[in-house]
Parts: sequence; structure tokens; C-alpha cells
Amino acid sequence: MADRFLQILSCARMIILLLLSSLFVVICNGCATIPEIVNLKQDESFTHDEIVAGKMVVCGVVSIVNDLDESESSKYADMLRDSFLSVRKEFVILPVEEAVQRLGKDLYQAILCDYKYTGELNLDLLKKLESCQTAFRYLLLVRIIENEVSKSTEKRPRSEIPPKTDWKGNPIVKEIDVVLIAKRRISVSVDVYDLKKRILALSGEINESESNERSPYSEEKDEDIIKSFTLIPVRVFLEVTLQPSAPSTDKLLHKIFKAFAQNMPCRHRK
Repeated sequence: MADRFLQILSCARMIILLLLSSLFVVICNGCATIPEIVNLKQDESFTHDEIVAGKMVVCGVVSIVNDLDESESSKYADMLRDSFLSVRKEFVILPVEEAVQRLGKDLYQAILCDYKYTGELNLDLLKKLESCQTAFRYLLLVRIIENEVSKSTEKRPRSEIPPKTDWKGNPIVKEIDVVLIAKRRISVSVDVYDLKKRILALSGEINESESNERSPYSEEKDEDIIKSFTLIPVRVFLEVTLQPSAPSTDKLLHKIFKAFAQNMPCRHRK
């Protein structure tokens, strides 16, 4: 009975120590890089001066991954505008409410539906928008085409502190960190339509991912098989309890929207 109690106490102590050691081991990967735009296409008439003179309106954000409700659609449209203006303060970018008011709710919904399922606006719809040129020239549309979360586990050697090496100069590793990884990958396409010329003025796509990591425990490099077997329940509990969550959709979208804004035409310096 006493042996059983001591075994339970030992396991409890180990869980507490491992929990405390893992509280600060949460790492975000991919936060510092600027997303790259692929398949970027830009009409030669789509210049910085034309954008400033013609004005742009956020027409909306759609998703083929899942149906966005009205509040989500509005939130992402506002985020798109705010992200663009935080980078390109010289642009006049009207909010999505202006597009709804000018186009009318039926035509506006038809545009979003057409764009969601085809990824483009047909010429018939563009012709119907000619009367809106007095308020704005460019329509800004965004389409979320992927939003996936994946989870994985890696084992990484833990370096000694201070670092130690053997007689050959190789790092001495005594422990292996078990690292839990939660990754989110989002793919977004952006399209800007010129109502005056009735053309696609700019289009491109960004595929971006970020991950959060946490190491709930470490293993001895040459751990005894009996010890490993004994610790299975504890380690399973830690992996379930301390599994990190993936970066939020909002965080990645804000980063992607800013990257699109940075790639808009700039004023030529003399």
C-alpha cells in the first residue's frame, strides 16, 4: 500500500514539474516574414496616381472553405480596409457599406455569389456597375480559398547549458524535447476591378502559414524502456493538456491583407 502511494506521489510530482517547465515554452513560428504574392498580375493602367484619383471601395471578403455569416463578412471587410490604410494612408478606400448602398443589396449579393463560386466577375456584372464610377472606380475583392489546421509532434535534441562537447567536438545531448506543433495555413486571392475600363486591374494570391509550438516534457536520450513504459500515462496526459492552439484566422488574414497593400503600385520618385 505504501509503495503504491509513493508511486502515485512520484507521478504527481513529475506532472507538476513538467507542467511548470512547459508554461513558457510556447513559440510562434513564421511571425517575422512578409508573405510573398504569387501569380501577381497587374494592368499597366493600374498606377498609383490612378488609384488616388479614382478611389477604391471594399466590395467584400468571401470564403469557399466555409460560409461566412453576415457578422464575419463585415468584420473581415473592415479588417481588409483597415489593413490597407495602415500601410497606404494616401489611398482613399471606402468601406463595404458604401458598396452596398451604391450597388443595392440584390446586385451586391449577386456580385459576392458570382465571385465566391467562380473567382471572378463576368462582363455582364461589370457593365451594371458603370453608374458607380462617380463614387469609386475600383472594386477590391478578397477570396479565402484555404484555411487548414494541422497538428504534429517532433523530437529535438536539447542542448546542454552551458554547451558541452565530446572529444570529437560534437555536442553532448542527454535529453530530447518532445515538441507539439499546431499549424494554420491560409490561402487568399485578391482581385481589383477597374469599373472605368471594365477590366481586372490587379490579381494575386498569398499562401501563408504560422505555427505555435510547446514542449510539454523531455525524454532521456537513452531512456530505459521500463521507465518509458511507466511514464506513458503521464506523457499522454501532458500532450493532451498542453497541446497548443493554432494561430488565429484573424491574425493571419491581417498579415496577408497588409502584404497585399504593400504590393500595390507606389508613387514614382523623381
